[in-house]
Amino acid sequence: MKKVFKSTGLIALAGMMLLTACSSANSGNSTETSNASTAPAATQEAKKADQKPVELTVFVNMPWWSLKDWSGKVPEEITKKTGIKLNVQVATDDKQLPLLIASGDLPDLVYTATDLTRMAVSNVSYPLGDLIKKYAPDFKISKERMGVNTMPDGNFYTIRNAYSTEQEWKENPKAIPGTSGLTFRQDIMEKIGNPPLNNLDDLTAVLGKVKAQFPDMTPLVWDKDQIGQNLRINFGLKKAKGFVDIDGAAKYYLKDKNYLNYYLYMNNLYRKGYMTAENFTFKDAQQDDQLVLNGKAFAHGHGNADATNAQLEKLGAAFKMTQVTKLLSDQAGVPMGGSGWAGMYITKKNKNPEASIKFLQFMYSEEGQKLGLYGIKGEDWEYNEAEKYPVMKYDFNNAEIQKKMGVVWWGLIGSSGVNEALQRYSPTSQMTKWGLANRDALKFNPALGLVATEPDTEEQVIEAQITNMVTTEELKIYLSASEAEAKANYEAMMKKAEGMGLAKLEDWATKKYKEYQKNF
Repeated sequence: MKKVFKSTGLIALAGMMLLTACSSANSGNSTETSNASTAPAATQEAKKADQKPVELTVFVNMPWWSLKDWSGKVPEEITKKTGIKLNVQVATDDKQLPLLIASGDLPDLVYTATDLTRMAVSNVSYPLGDLIKKYAPDFKISKERMGVNTMPDGNFYTIRNAYSTEQEWKENPKAIPGTSGLTFRQDIMEKIGNPPLNNLDDLTAVLGKVKAQFPDMTPLVWDKDQIGQNLRINFGLKKAKGFVDIDGAAKYYLKDKNYLNYYLYMNNLYRKGYMTAENFTFKDAQQDDQLVLNGKAFAHGHGNADATNAQLEKLGAAFKMTQVTKLLSDQAGVPMGGSGWAGMYITKKNKNPEASIKFLQFMYSEEGQKLGLYGIKGEDWEYNEAEKYPVMKYDFNNAEIQKKMGVVWWGLIGSSGVNEALQRYSPTSQMTKWGLANRDALKFNPALGLVATEPDTEEQVIEAQITNMVTTEELKIYLSASEAEAKANYEAMMKKAEGMGLAKLEDWATKKYKEYQKNF
């Protein structure tokens, strides 16, 4: 996740939650596609120069969050619009928030992508519907967003970012989904005769030519956290955890009929020496980058040619990377099930719930989203009316510029998936071409995306045990000595999963899936 943000500026990850449809008491009449249609009228008062901002403390439950304080022209502009100034506390590790919840020593606001069900209970956080009714009756939220954020008690406690409906994606053709790319050295490609690269068989052949003609070069290197992910896209597969629809039932993702084919393809690459066993033991997510920047790797899994070429130029390198900008299989697919990623919670320890809900109303509005994500309109970006996308006037992929401006990251408080994705569109970008190809492979199933185990449940214990087992057994498949051994290792992995209670987990998931399907 950290690396995705670093290399692409912004990526929308779909978090999966155990949620139910919103109750009639929380239903709204708005059909706006954004989180909220307009900014709150009350924000106009915040523009008075002599008004002292209300200070609220926010705990950001993401140790890698790059903005450590509420500074820069974008946060300052948000404060002018809302009258709110945030005192930022960034988590030191992933154990801090559970301890805060257990102790009851919570700040005013919590922004988190994990421990969502622990935060979404009435003795920990305020139900947003109650605060909206009392303090912000003009705060309109679409039925879809309430539906995918409502908890079993009938309340919704946050509206997570990164969610957009299938219709919203259709209405915004320049919205680029964040997916794992593949790059290669253009100079080496030319030296091996520019062979075709139109499908997975072509990819194997290209790597073979590189291996034969440049034996000291690693044909393919992966980001250690994204091993095989570009190929999973080309096989139409989910990456780790979750469920797939098989004959109307929710089955564990590894039961997808294409998963064995993916494993066999990866194993074939390994056995032919096109990728190394050491790649699976990299100590961090920078080792692959260094191999690419040092000219020791030909192809880069999870590569971003635009970002890498900027680094290569600074280093004075004599070569550049080229993005693979097409899908390499007619089986390709990008699952888009889910209900968003991270959300802001107004805790019961909050000293000013009224100011807090109006602050969220602004951040969820189109004005607030675009201010937080893009910067100040006219100064930092302009909207291309004909093509329907924001044109940036700064390098929004530059982490230092983001930090100085305080832009991009705070926009995640309430942004839609589409508004996040529009920021990635750049007519001259290679990653844009790759992203546009992925749009054709988007697969929506929000009901299935909502099926996720809850903390401290038997289902979560089963899933966690299986996940840990897969981490070990999957490596055996990748590094098998033969195709027959790879198949046997896959079957052995699935047998172990069954022994850990997979059937029970799938029965539970199918029941949940059928419940959620009624909401869509």
